[in-house]
Amino acid sequence: MATVGIILLSNSVDKVLPSFMLANTSAAMGMEVGIFFSFNGIHTLHREKVKEIQAEVEKLKVDKMPSIDQLIKQAIDLGVKLFPCETAMRMFGYTAEDLLEGVEKPVGAATFLNFVNKSDKPIVMTF
Repeated sequence: MATVGIILLSNSVDKVLPSFMLANTSAAMGMEVGIFFSFNGIHTLHREKVKEIQAEVEKLKVDKMPSIDQLIKQAIDLGVKLFPCETAMRMFGYTAEDLLEGVEKPVGAATFLNFVNKSDKPIVMTF
């Protein structure tokens, strides 16, 4: 089975929503999945900043659109590994305590790439 690696570099709704939808779908299909949150993508895992992203989702007024909280919980429940980028955390002055519950410990790019490349069929997507 493939390993799916998603690199999320943005905290805009048009990047965050498809990242989680593809991650959760892949995990539900039995694939191993990890999302690497770097640069502005790290805000998606921040306890307070994620509320700003959710406010943008609510502005879309799309019927049956899951909340960011629901997508994150579903990802964790499906075994998706949420990897905060160490460098991005330093850039924004975040600590592990600032992040949502259930995320992996902060890692560098090499650790994430090793996670993806251990598979015979690595799939990498960037948003």
